[in-house]
Amino acid sequence: MFRAELLKLKRSSTWLIALVLPLLAVTTGTINLANSRDVLDAGWASFTSQVTLFYGLLFFSMGIGLLAATVWRMEHRGTNWNLLLTTTRQPIKLVLAKVAVIAVPVACMQAVLVAGTLISGTLVLRLDGAIPWQFALVGVLAIAAALPLIAVQSLLSMLLKSFAAPVALCLAGCVIGVATVTSVALRPLSYVLPQAINTRALNLGSTALADSGGLTISNALPILLTALALAAGVLAITVVAIRTIKLR
Repeated sequence: MFRAELLKLKRSSTWLIALVLPLLAVTTGTINLANSRDVLDAGWASFTSQVTLFYGLLFFSMGIGLLAATVWRMEHRGTNWNLLLTTTRQPIKLVLAKVAVIAVPVACMQAVLVAGTLISGTLVLRLDGAIPWQFALVGVLAIAAALPLIAVQSLLSMLLKSFAAPVALCLAGCVIGVATVTSVALRPLSYVLPQAINTRALNLGSTALADSGGLTISNALPILLTALALAAGVLAITVVAIRTIKLR
């Protein structure tokens, strides 16, 4: 089923989303550093922090929202949903296939982000030294941290026929997520809100956000464990929704 779902994306706009959003983050980070070299003078550390700032707050999560809506868009056309349900008697297989196929372009987004940062920092900004290996590691960790949002947006895109509605809800979550990671009073919510989890994961070791934490086991492990637990919970809810809610 995963292979069939992946083939549906072959000629979709999914790959354009996975390319444009990380490149936009690299471009904004490059411009910010180029215009503020007298303030941002920590080399690669300053550059990677600038790249992940807006990417972690908005671009990455919105990309997931758009990808999930695109993956489910075909199922809301004609009789595709009924045909899809007849292909398997186990809804969990369908749910896992959808989440997995969304995770593939998400991983591509991260690869483009790391590669684009390396190229821009080396050829455009001409930063000294090699790109910190920690940045590449954070890029990998962020894929796992994104699983709750992938699962949530997959559920919303399954339940809502509109392409724009789940994306709009994702944007609202991003706005709330920004508040949770920048406000002391709302900080506890950043541990359970999927968009905020993305922000926290992508900013491990970054200097762009206060109290973002270093790239250590004590900081990364709670994020990953929480992400896996939340993702499992949302997947269970999605399976129940398929079995009990009449979507057509």
